[in-house]
Amino acid sequence: MAVGLGQKTMMVSASPVQHPDSSTSQLCNGHTELCSRTYNNVSFACTHNAYSYPPPEDYLVLNQARTLQEQLDDGVRAFMLDVVRSYTDHGGDTSTSNGGVSGVISNIIDGIASIFAGKAHPIKKEDPIDSVHLCHESCLLIDKGRLVDSLKVFKAFMDANPREVVTFIIENVSGFTSDQLRPSFEQSGLDKYAYVPAFSPRASHNGYPWPTLAELIDKNQRLVVFMDDNTDTSAVPYILPEWEYVVEIPYSNINPVKSFPCNQDRPRDGIPRDLLVLNHFVYNRATVAGKNIDSPINPIQVEEHGYNTFKSLATHLDTCKSVWGSRVFNYITLDYYDIGDGGIFEAVKRANRLS
Repeated sequence: MAVGLGQKTMMVSASPVQHPDSSTSQLCNGHTELCSRTYNNVSFACTHNAYSYPPPEDYLVLNQARTLQEQLDDGVRAFMLDVVRSYTDHGGDTSTSNGGVSGVISNIIDGIASIFAGKAHPIKKEDPIDSVHLCHESCLLIDKGRLVDSLKVFKAFMDANPREVVTFIIENVSGFTSDQLRPSFEQSGLDKYAYVPAFSPRASHNGYPWPTLAELIDKNQRLVVFMDDNTDTSAVPYILPEWEYVVEIPYSNINPVKSFPCNQDRPRDGIPRDLLVLNHFVYNRATVAGKNIDSPINPIQVEEHGYNTFKSLATHLDTCKSVWGSRVFNYITLDYYDIGDGGIFEAVKRANRLS
């Protein structure tokens, strides 16, 4: 597969992972061994800003090269998604597919300016479906359209693959309520697969009785949804509060990275949770008017530094044993996961102790 960057084109390999027939009743996410394991003891390949892929080409804030459908087909099973109030919902123009690099740069400058000015997401009466988009911080930067349309891609996949468990980790950039996201799940039909825990939050924030993958599959609650802010499980019981159950290691890794960190970054209360995110992606940093502006590194940089190789991921996982012991990193998260030697899938296989 070719990825264009200005006048440069580089070839990147699609995932070499081979998927067994997911219709076979004994398999869970492609492996019989995973059926008896609880959800918090399984590792999944995860894409950072999974929606942020071409078109447009040559865009400076992309995180992936492959579509959501291609990611699912390759074996990605956890997806980081940003929900943002649509700019077009209040009369703006988010078109970024035309105008080339100059138009892209103009959109980025306008987007950054609007964020600093606090004008990126003005509040107005909004349609509960059309106002919720997948965007990168601001829909001025990149707008991949309505959340509901992307959810339909997942619905079709889950319909066709009844032995697969999928996870969403949603960043609620615009502070939507759970009720404001519910219509997108319901209209797509994806709510029928959403997992609703049999347990309630506890003061310790950990030690929950998670179901096994087989139990999730048998109950047909195969979609686990977390959101970082403004959840209300009394209103929408399947949109779960991320920081009650999940911790992340640092995500703001600045190029070049010699050694990826392992410490708990979010939440910063030092209390471990049941689920762990391994953020293994890197940013370029520029400083404008005294403010740091971080943007994803491009595919050529990923390749040059070998960030997505199995060696790099294995080193990161091994290093983190000193902090997390034998804990499973549940979401091994990359930008441009398809570049390199299929490292993310080999790392997940190793984390899951699969031969």
